[in-house]
Amino acid sequence: MDKQQVLAQIEQAFTKLGIAFTQGQESDLEIHTEFLNAGWSTGNRKLRYDALILLDEGDKTAYMWQKTVESGAGLSFGGGFETSTQSGGAIFRKVKIVQYGPEGKVAELTVNLGEIAKTVKNAAKASGWKFRTVLRQEKAKYRG
Repeated sequence: MDKQQVLAQIEQAFTKLGIAFTQGQESDLEIHTEFLNAGWSTGNRKLRYDALILLDEGDKTAYMWQKTVESGAGLSFGGGFETSTQSGGAIFRKVKIVQYGPEGKVAELTVNLGEIAKTVKNAAKASGWKFRTVLRQEKAKYRG
């Protein structure tokens, strides 16, 4: 299967998952999204996710780099759970957050970040391509 067909499969799967992506300037597909950006009178909390996906026709490999950044400040009450495992650079992370400020519930988030990489891996494998998670984002960017 050629590169455009694999990209189309990944894009279709991301659309079904509700994942916003762009055809990249630095890579074939890019994801830059905030899954959570909540503020309340005494604080805030954010969860940002970034990923680059490069399909290299030379070695028929899908390269994926990903990163999450969580930040928060202030007074709040909340709960939730988080499970995460990492295999190489792959993020397999389920997050559930319920955040309360003095005004009451200000945010609720449930997201499985592992589904994003799994989607890319499955599309690559089904197309006869290899899948590699990379630790340095330069390896998932256009060369040249």
